[in-house]
Amino acid sequence: MSQTDKRAVSAVHALLMERFPKAFPKDYDAIRPLKTGIHADLIKLLPDVDHALLRRALANHTQRDGYLLALVHGRGDRRYDLDGRPAGDVTPEEREEALKRLAASTRRGQDKAARVREHEEREAKRKQQREIERKNREAKAARRAEHARVQQEIAARKAALIAQGITPESRSERKRRLAREAAERAARKARGPGPAQGPGPAPDRPAGQAMPRPEPPRPPWDPPMPAERPARAPDRVEPEPARPAPQVEFRKKRRFVPPPDER
Repeated sequence: MSQTDKRAVSAVHALLMERFPKAFPKDYDAIRPLKTGIHADLIKLLPDVDHALLRRALANHTQRDGYLLALVHGRGDRRYDLDGRPAGDVTPEEREEALKRLAASTRRGQDKAARVREHEEREAKRKQQREIERKNREAKAARRAEHARVQQEIAARKAALIAQGITPESRSERKRRLAREAAERAARKARGPGPAQGPGPAPDRPAGQAMPRPEPPRPPWDPPMPAERPARAPDRVEPEPARPAPQVEFRKKRRFVPPPDER
């Protein structure tokens, strides 16, 4: 049913409540069972109303939980016509059928409430996720702005150094320069200290003796001459000759036996 049809049915229902307030009360708790065949009476009294819309409005009224409760728990088990006068009774079969329809309507209401809760939970999670994404976008935009500001400051400092005649170097150039200087220091350390630079006082030497030539520095790839190795110990040690054991003289000790006590 489209929205236009729903609005038309609602308009017909409002007309019924206005023309027949006793059969179609506005108070939900005042609903009473209607007369069997009341649709024919409505067609006679409302000939200008579309019969299909009138049938739908009557079906919507009789399928409400309030009408089913009136069939199940109605006092006196009576039915009423359009003017509110008794017109027939509610049979046990009709009451049983109304009870089944009421239970099905209750289950549908519970299922709908569960679906509504699930929908609300999903919407809450989506809203939370959207809020997290919004904060992430704002943080990313702030990081980009900070990066742009830092780059502008770096460019301004480079321009100031260039204006002073100083050539700035990048981070990669600085790393390469430091690595090159470290390699040069390691090479100088491996070569060892060179001869003393600059003039110095000449050492005292006898006349006619030539000045000794200094030895050239040894290159790092030329290993030093090994020192004189010590004499190797013999692999086998000869045992010393056995010495004769000293002679020991044993003497027998005499045992002294005291005399018995005289009584």
